[in-house]
Amino acid sequence: MDHEIELKFLIAPEASSEILARLEGREAVRQLDATYFDTADHALRKAGYGLRIRDGENGRKQTLKSASSGGVFARGEWESAVEGPEPDRDLLAKTPAAKLINGDALTPVFVTNVRRVTRLIKRDGATIEAALDQGELLANERRTGVSELELELKAGPARVLFDLARDLAAHAPLRLSLVSKAERGYALALNEVEGPRADAALNPEATTGEALQALGRAALDRLCAAAETLRIRPGPERVHKLRVAARRFRALLSTFKSLAGDPAARQVKTELKWLADQLGAARELDVFIADVWRPAAEDQAIESQAAQDQAEGAANGTAEDGTRALAAFGKALLAAQTQAYDQAGAAVDSVRFRALAIDAAAWLEAGAWTTDKRLGKRRDRSAADFAAQVLDKGRRRILKDGRDLAALSPEDRHHLRIRGKKLRYAVEDLASLFPDHPKRVARFVEATKVLQDSLGVLNDLAVRETLAHEVALSCDDPEAAFAAGRLTAGGPEREAALLADAQGAYVTFAEAKRFW
Repeated sequence: MDHEIELKFLIAPEASSEILARLEGREAVRQLDATYFDTADHALRKAGYGLRIRDGENGRKQTLKSASSGGVFARGEWESAVEGPEPDRDLLAKTPAAKLINGDALTPVFVTNVRRVTRLIKRDGATIEAALDQGELLANERRTGVSELELELKAGPARVLFDLARDLAAHAPLRLSLVSKAERGYALALNEVEGPRADAALNPEATTGEALQALGRAALDRLCAAAETLRIRPGPERVHKLRVAARRFRALLSTFKSLAGDPAARQVKTELKWLADQLGAARELDVFIADVWRPAAEDQAIESQAAQDQAEGAANGTAEDGTRALAAFGKALLAAQTQAYDQAGAAVDSVRFRALAIDAAAWLEAGAWTTDKRLGKRRDRSAADFAAQVLDKGRRRILKDGRDLAALSPEDRHHLRIRGKKLRYAVEDLASLFPDHPKRVARFVEATKVLQDSLGVLNDLAVRETLAHEVALSCDDPEAAFAAGRLTAGGPEREAALLADAQGAYVTFAEAKRFW
């Protein structure tokens, strides 16, 4: 098995000339046509493998590629020359795919037609192969374009790979992607709008350093995939996914702060917060419109229709006033939402975000924490022992700070909710280190989520009132201000009821058994 470390970037086709102009080295041009195979139930894909037969200038080759096999961007690869257009089962028998296939028939899933330009680059003691791929994927009469740049480290220090990526990104928009052609091809064949982003399953015997790299890769994968889908097709769910991806990545670095305390890691955390903040307005407006304004508008429409049916003049006038006020406020909300989406889109398309993705990748693969001798014991510590300590500390902190929820200020309740969210993310990341208690894991996650959500609803009371007030003021329409006031008027009774729910959720959380 060969071992490769590579970075892949999505690029605009028109940027290819600029990129090649900045890559000096021996060039080769090849046409790479490949067919990917799998079983009827896609056993290879489910296990994280891609199997292809590719025709090129060096003949026909069969290649099996795995998901990450060690480093953040490392992948396992088994490649051999073959004669025919079908997979060679004798060769597959020598790979991990043998047990997965188990004698089942292998059929074509999709095809790639790609023109590849490669340059072999010598730089600062490293050898890097740059491959510019342009072409298309085809499956079931559907097709999608391919325009990618891959940078593969052949020899030398990994940091040189990232330095080259930064240099290129300064002159062309490179969008880091951890989605392989195989994943894109399957998504096309199965007509999946967005491919699955599975959480990393950790080996219970893993070290803390290995766990951080595996979880970091999954976090970066979610971040880049969510950014790309938002860039292509903006919408509430995509804003939410990217914001959660940014927050979850940031929480991961906090969880592993014993290894993520260097300036580079702190800078990545700062930039992740910047990204989440850029998405905040869009997310809050999406939720307010869906949960507050739209239901009120629908109720108002029903009320207005009922008044018209009954031909009650006074009631009809009141209903019409309410409808006009809601419409004026809705217009202001739409204007604010459009502006917020412009801000979110600009963030995703910005040089700053692209730099964040490269810097995060560089830190995960070649950061100081990976070689610093002073961190050796922390890196090599059992990940399960580390996780037990982290989860214990997070649980105790919540139990202590949430004992008297009624006495907490809204700000303190908000901080408690954030701690609950961080603990939930840590549980979801680290739970696979403790495979013996799946039911306890599920109950603990649910209890943490319910507590977090109940505290979140309390926080929303204050946030929504502020948001509605700001939107109403932005349009300078008295009717909009009137509707904003009506929609956010909850009263002490509403807060008391929500506080009671949160107290009940705290009791359930306190009673949930540990699984570590």
